[in-house]
Amino acid sequence: MAKPPEPLQEVLPKATWVVDAEVVEVLKQGPAPEKKVARAGASDTGQKTASQTVKLKIKRVLKGEQVSEMIVEKPEAGYALRAGNHGPFLIDDSKMILGRYGPDSYAFSKLEEALKK
Repeated sequence: MAKPPEPLQEVLPKATWVVDAEVVEVLKQGPAPEKKVARAGASDTGQKTASQTVKLKIKRVLKGEQVSEMIVEKPEAGYALRAGNHGPFLIDDSKMILGRYGPDSYAFSKLEEALKK
């Protein structure tokens, strides 16, 4: 069984930008990560996918400097991005996407509520 997303209160303080964006292009695909060997009794058997460099078209900025597009890094993680993926992205100051599952991790309503606090 896969791990749940990190709690929003842990990830949001690390975000320099919180944006509503769409992946318009995958610019670079990293090497495939080594296959993980499942340990006896392990609950997280999900495999990681390669790192990626992607270009985002920014529809709305909820936190951070106003920008219309951004090139960001997706670390090795349990998901892959492709053109057309969209939703809320949390991005740190090094332009790395935060969160275990990318734009599917947090609802806009939860992000907007947390940012008001």
